[in-house]
Amino acid sequence: MKKLTIKHTVSAPTTKVWEAFTNADILKQWWSPEQMTCSHASIDLQENGVFRYCFKGKGGKEYWGRGVYQSLNKPSFLSYLDTFTDAEGNPVPPSYLGIPRDEIVETLVEFHFEEDGHTTKLTMVGECDYDDAMEESMIAGWKGMFEKLNVLLEV
Repeated sequence: MKKLTIKHTVSAPTTKVWEAFTNADILKQWWSPEQMTCSHASIDLQENGVFRYCFKGKGGKEYWGRGVYQSLNKPSFLSYLDTFTDAEGNPVPPSYLGIPRDEIVETLVEFHFEEDGHTTKLTMVGECDYDDAMEESMIAGWKGMFEKLNVLLEV
Protein backbone atom coordinates (compact mmCIF):
# COMPACT_ATOMS: atom_id res chain seq x y z
CA MET A 1 0.00 0.00 0.00
CA LYS A 2 1.45 3.37 -0.95
CA LYS A 3 1.51 6.44 1.28
CA LEU A 4 -0.17 9.73 0.47
CA THR A 5 1.49 12.76 2.14
CA ILE A 6 -0.04 16.23 2.15
CA LYS A 7 1.63 19.22 3.83
CA HIS A 8 -0.25 22.36 4.73
CA THR A 9 0.43 25.43 6.85
CA VAL A 10 -2.36 26.61 9.12
CA SER A 11 -2.40 30.24 10.30
CA ALA A 12 -2.96 29.34 13.95
CA PRO A 13 -0.98 27.93 16.88
CA THR A 14 -0.79 24.18 17.35
CA THR A 15 -3.14 24.20 20.36
CA LYS A 16 -5.92 25.71 18.22
CA VAL A 17 -5.29 23.26 15.38
CA TRP A 18 -5.38 20.33 17.83
CA GLU A 19 -8.70 21.59 19.20
CA ALA A 20 -10.09 21.88 15.65
CA PHE A 21 -9.30 18.18 15.14
CA THR A 22 -10.53 16.97 18.53
CA ASN A 23 -13.61 19.09 19.36
CA ALA A 24 -16.67 17.80 17.47
CA ASP A 25 -18.38 21.21 17.32
CA ILE A 26 -15.32 22.78 15.67
CA LEU A 27 -14.55 19.74 13.50
CA LYS A 28 -18.06 19.85 12.07
CA GLN A 29 -17.38 23.36 10.70
CA TRP A 30 -14.55 22.27 8.38
CA TRP A 31 -14.33 18.45 8.14
CA SER A 32 -15.64 17.92 4.61
CA PRO A 33 -14.37 18.30 1.05
CA GLU A 34 -15.31 21.38 -0.95
CA GLN A 35 -18.95 21.46 -2.08
CA MET A 36 -19.90 19.32 0.95
CA THR A 37 -20.75 19.90 4.59
CA CYS A 38 -20.16 17.83 7.68
CA SER A 39 -23.66 17.03 8.92
CA HIS A 40 -22.50 14.87 11.85
CA ALA A 41 -19.35 14.66 13.97
CA SER A 42 -18.82 12.86 17.27
CA ILE A 43 -15.54 12.21 19.06
CA ASP A 44 -14.46 9.82 21.81
CA LEU A 45 -10.92 11.15 22.24
CA GLN A 46 -8.97 8.20 23.63
CA GLU A 47 -6.95 5.36 22.18
CA ASN A 48 -9.42 2.93 20.54
CA GLY A 49 -12.06 5.66 20.87
CA VAL A 50 -14.22 6.27 17.81
CA PHE A 51 -14.95 9.44 15.95
CA ARG A 52 -17.77 9.39 13.44
CA TYR A 53 -18.53 11.83 10.67
CA CYS A 54 -20.84 12.34 7.75
CA PHE A 55 -20.08 14.31 4.60
CA LYS A 56 -23.23 15.61 2.92
CA GLY A 57 -23.30 16.59 -0.74
CA LYS A 58 -25.43 19.33 -2.27
CA GLY A 59 -27.92 16.75 -3.53
CA GLY A 60 -28.30 15.36 -0.02
CA LYS A 61 -26.18 12.23 -0.57
CA GLU A 62 -24.45 11.18 2.65
CA TYR A 63 -20.98 9.67 3.01
CA TRP A 64 -20.52 8.22 6.50
CA GLY A 65 -17.19 7.23 7.96
CA ARG A 66 -15.42 6.54 11.19
CA GLY A 67 -11.97 6.67 12.64
CA VAL A 68 -10.70 4.50 15.49
CA TYR A 69 -7.94 6.40 17.29
CA GLN A 70 -4.64 4.52 17.39
CA SER A 71 -2.35 7.11 18.96
CA LEU A 72 -2.87 10.51 20.58
CA ASN A 73 -0.04 12.81 21.64
CA LYS A 74 -1.53 16.22 22.39
CA PRO A 75 -0.89 18.60 20.64
CA SER A 76 1.59 17.17 18.14
CA PHE A 77 0.26 13.88 16.75
CA LEU A 78 -2.85 11.79 16.25
CA SER A 79 -3.61 8.75 14.16
CA TYR A 80 -6.68 6.68 13.40
CA LEU A 81 -7.87 3.78 11.28
CA ASP A 82 -10.41 5.17 8.80
CA THR A 83 -13.20 3.33 7.02
CA PHE A 84 -16.49 4.05 5.29
CA THR A 85 -19.59 3.10 7.27
CA ASP A 86 -23.34 3.11 7.00
CA ALA A 87 -25.35 5.62 9.08
CA GLU A 88 -25.30 3.20 12.05
CA GLY A 89 -21.49 3.00 12.06
CA ASN A 90 -21.10 -0.45 10.52
CA PRO A 91 -18.11 -0.73 8.14
CA VAL A 92 -19.09 -0.92 4.46
CA PRO A 93 -17.13 -1.27 1.23
CA PRO A 94 -16.63 1.88 -0.87
CA SER A 95 -19.08 0.44 -3.43
CA TYR A 96 -21.86 0.97 -0.85
CA LEU A 97 -21.31 4.70 -1.50
CA GLY A 98 -20.85 4.40 -5.26
CA ILE A 99 -17.04 4.36 -5.10
CA PRO A 100 -15.18 1.54 -6.88
CA ARG A 101 -14.08 -1.33 -4.55
CA ASP A 102 -16.16 -4.14 -3.20
CA GLU A 103 -14.21 -4.98 -0.04
CA ILE A 104 -14.10 -3.01 3.21
CA VAL A 105 -11.02 -0.79 3.21
CA GLU A 106 -9.46 0.35 6.49
CA THR A 107 -6.56 2.78 6.20
CA LEU A 108 -4.20 4.37 8.70
CA VAL A 109 -4.25 8.19 8.72
CA GLU A 110 -1.64 10.18 10.69
CA PHE A 111 -1.55 13.88 11.46
CA HIS A 112 1.63 15.61 12.62
CA PHE A 113 1.33 19.16 14.01
CA GLU A 114 4.50 21.26 14.31
CA GLU A 115 4.38 24.79 15.72
CA ASP A 116 6.30 27.33 13.67
CA GLY A 117 5.98 30.77 15.24
CA HIS A 118 2.30 31.73 14.96
CA THR A 119 1.51 29.02 12.43
CA THR A 120 1.29 25.23 12.46
CA LYS A 121 2.91 22.97 9.91
CA LEU A 122 0.41 20.18 9.35
CA THR A 123 1.50 16.94 7.71
CA MET A 124 -1.08 14.30 6.86
CA VAL A 125 0.16 10.83 5.94
CA GLY A 126 -2.40 8.31 4.83
CA GLU A 127 -2.36 4.90 3.29
CA CYS A 128 -3.70 4.94 -0.25
CA ASP A 129 -4.80 1.72 -1.89
CA TYR A 130 -6.78 3.26 -4.76
CA ASP A 131 -6.18 3.95 -8.43
CA ASP A 132 -4.65 7.22 -9.63
CA ALA A 133 -8.02 8.89 -10.32
CA MET A 134 -9.28 8.14 -6.80
CA GLU A 135 -5.96 9.26 -5.32
CA GLU A 136 -6.29 12.63 -7.12
CA SER A 137 -9.83 12.96 -5.78
CA MET A 138 -8.58 12.20 -2.25
CA ILE A 139 -5.82 14.81 -2.54
CA ALA A 140 -8.32 17.43 -3.74
CA GLY A 141 -10.69 16.51 -0.91
CA TRP A 142 -8.04 16.84 1.79
CA LYS A 143 -6.72 20.12 0.38
CA GLY A 144 -10.26 21.52 0.30
CA MET A 145 -10.76 20.53 3.93
CA PHE A 146 -7.48 22.13 4.98
CA GLU A 147 -8.45 25.36 3.22
CA LYS A 148 -11.70 25.39 5.20
CA LEU A 149 -9.64 24.88 8.37
CA ASN A 150 -7.43 27.84 7.42
CA VAL A 151 -10.41 30.12 6.94
CA LEU A 152 -11.93 29.00 10.25
CA LEU A 153 -8.73 29.49 12.28
CA GLU A 154 -7.19 32.55 10.66
CA VAL A 155 -6.00 34.93 13.33
